Amino acid sequence: MTPPPPTTLSPSTIATATRAIDAASADLRALNLAIYNNPETKYEEHAALALLCGWFEARGWTVTRGVYGLATAFEARFSVGSGGRTIAFNAEYDALPKIGHACGHNLIATSTLASAVGTVAALQSLPAAAATVVVLGTPAEETGGGKFYMANAGAWKDVDACLMTHPMPDFSTPVCPLRASWKYRAFFHGRAAHAAAAPWQGANACDAIVAAYNGLAALRQHLRPGESVQGVILKAGEAPNVIPEYAEGTFSLRAPKARALREMRERVEPIFEGAARGAGCTVEMKWDAVYEDVVTNRALAERYRAHMLAHLGMSADEMVPLDEAERAHQQNGSSDMGNVTYVCPGIQPMFRIDAANLPHTKEFQQAAGTPFAHDMALQAGKANALVALDCLLDDEFFGGVKAEWEAAMREEGRL
Repeated sequence: MTPPPPTTLSPSTIATATRAIDAASADLRALNLAIYNNPETKYEEHAALALLCGWFEARGWTVTRGVYGLATAFEARFSVGSGGRTIAFNAEYDALPKIGHACGHNLIATSTLASAVGTVAALQSLPAAAATVVVLGTPAEETGGGKFYMANAGAWKDVDACLMTHPMPDFSTPVCPLRASWKYRAFFHGRAAHAAAAPWQGANACDAIVAAYNGLAALRQHLRPGESVQGVILKAGEAPNVIPEYAEGTFSLRAPKARALREMRERVEPIFEGAARGAGCTVEMKWDAVYEDVVTNRALAERYRAHMLAHLGMSADEMVPLDEAERAHQQNGSSDMGNVTYVCPGIQPMFRIDAANLPHTKEFQQAAGTPFAHDMALQAGKANALVALDCLLDDEFFGGVKAEWEAAMREEGRL
């Protein structure tokens, strides 16, 4: 890929954006802590919704609650001038059960609001600027797949590019090499009987789910590199002297690309159907939201790194080149931000918060509430604001961003 041209943003525009974020730091810290100290799990983020929407409304944004079919989703819009391109930033604010903001979504919301503040301030300082800034509040990233449902309902369709960030323990990178994921539950229905007196009258749902589990184990040796399947049996009977009439399990497929998940599903479903028939049972499979892989737009990511190095005080050792970052920081997790990158160009850079353990741990939850983590979220928000301004104001740069995304979508069979 040819490196994108250097930024055309003037020093005064860059300064206006970053100073506006610095000026909002205290308010953003208060909002950050309010979300952090009141963790809400998927689709229950009512307090965070009210807090974030009220914050935008107080600053003159047009806010709509309950958008795209989700009660705790929102859309905030601010237009400068007439016409122009539209940039979006995603806010996350759901927490994990029991351990709260152990994925740092309070920081994602903070970083996103910082980006919105900086982008709008810079646009308002330019007499000829014409653009729209959108913040989409996206609930239920943790297992709920909120962005999957929002994208299916039309979110991001009118957006030219979408940016967000994510905290990580001890490194910063402009790319987010996350895999695609698809979870499902299986419900086996058999027939109860006395296990000793008349076992021939029963249809053993425990046998069925164990056979399916073993079938998945056999499938693993035939999967391609980067593909995996995991699962647990949740219920398979209550007493050994009763043939179990019901069994249930939850399972997950992962692959480097979303299209591979559909091929894996075609191999998995016959395993469960055959296991059910072999035990004289039936099976119902319920597939959850697909978390598609994050299609990183390298032009956006390169520009993010360039702004970090040139304007935000980060060294090359802290913000490594893209190719090295992709090799050194491959992640086995997944994010529904991937679904957004199949609708429009996007990136999800990662910023360090000096946590003593990985996300989804108590140590990460503790680090997500520190002043240092807040400062790093603002720094990432500044970089995304500057990238957004490049997209909105530089036709040549955005033309490269769009051309790269369209080529990626053609390769994936989406265009």
